[in-house]
Amino acid sequence: MATLSIRESQKVFTDRAKFPYGFRKSGDFSIAEADLLSRYGTTMLGLETGELMPETDDERAFVDFIQGKKEASNGAEKVWAKYVRLARGKKHFYTLHSSASNQSDYDEDFSDEEFDVA
Repeated sequence: MATLSIRESQKVFTDRAKFPYGFRKSGDFSIAEADLLSRYGTTMLGLETGELMPETDDERAFVDFIQGKKEASNGAEKVWAKYVRLARGKKHFYTLHSSASNQSDYDEDFSDEEFDVA
């Protein structure tokens, strides 16, 4: 892995709300990805929110990536994209029926009289 010129976070980055057992134990990130998030996540979040101003070429490139001006091109950008997708993305819920309109097909044939209810 190439050395990044992104400031290492002063404190370890965690997200206990979405990853209560940590990035490594979540099963979503490789060890290398979890380590990148832990080491640089606070800085990347600060760059994303504007709390930190970019100081290096890698940090400026990261801000360009966050703003959609370029595709993810290094490990930090790729793992941040993955983190954002997993932590902030919508969860998909699946039901037995593909749509509510299908349920009406079943409701018409239903009658309490067919069942012997004690």
